[in-house]
Amino acid sequence: MREAFDRLGADLRGEIQALGTDLRGGIQVLGTDLRGEIRTSVVEMRAYVDERLQTSTVEMRRHFEVVGESLRGDIRVVAEGVALLSQRVDRGFAEQAGRVGGLDGRVLRLEVRVKNLEDDRKPRRPRPRR
Repeated sequence: MREAFDRLGADLRGEIQALGTDLRGGIQVLGTDLRGEIRTSVVEMRAYVDERLQTSTVEMRRHFEVVGESLRGDIRVVAEGVALLSQRVDRGFAEQAGRVGGLDGRVLRLEVRVKNLEDDRKPRRPRPRR
């Protein structure tokens, strides 16, 4: 019986060692396969991210071009409005300057007439005191 147990023990040890060797080999193969899959996934992921980044960049550039063109149009409209307003203000100042010049002339003529009237007038008689 002891011999049977010893043989059984030896057989089991052999099977366990064989299994250990098989497992190590299987794990090494799995490790190699996993490393390969991980590298492939990393390459695919980089390619995907690069593609998405390029697509996003193109879309963003297009969007900013549209926004920029819209802003250019708005700025053009504002600039034209400012130019028109400036012209109106300049015309208003010119009209006011003309009016003021006309008033200056009238005031000057009136001052001359008043001065002439004062010079030609006889001196006032003093009022009698009561």
